[in-house]
Amino acid sequence: MSVLQSLIIQKMLLYRTNTKILLTLLLLLLIEGCSDNASITKSEKDLHEVKCMRLVFVTQDEHLETRMRKLYSFDVNCTYVLKVSYKSNIVCNSNQNADKKVLSSFPSSYIRLELNKDTKSIYSYYKDLKHPVAKEDLEDAFQSLLQNIKD
Repeated sequence: MSVLQSLIIQKMLLYRTNTKILLTLLLLLLIEGCSDNASITKSEKDLHEVKCMRLVFVTQDEHLETRMRKLYSFDVNCTYVLKVSYKSNIVCNSNQNADKKVLSSFPSSYIRLELNKDTKSIYSYYKDLKHPVAKEDLEDAFQSLLQNIKD
């Protein structure tokens, strides 16, 4: 085998390997972009001490706030503060996210719940949504918090 043939074979193998790596990365990006899992961070020890919560709606929405107040008996004097925020109709014009917008359905909304004791965050729930925030999203997020308090 000549040196030229050897170089051609090496380049073909390198090209094939690079193509496999690229396809694997694109597949992972597609899967990551389509994930419906919420991101939760929590302090197990502090969560078990929660006996009451005070509700603060950062994003004003009368319907969602009314629904939330029906789910739990919030106490305005409690030191544990549950902050609820969300945003709908998100439009991203950044070129940095172009690959995610092309390869997957880019989120158009998010919901966030954060439970604080004084200035310390003891529970955080964040979820990207591909639809406007609905009461079911809020209920799911709050049920997740309650379940983590019980566990």
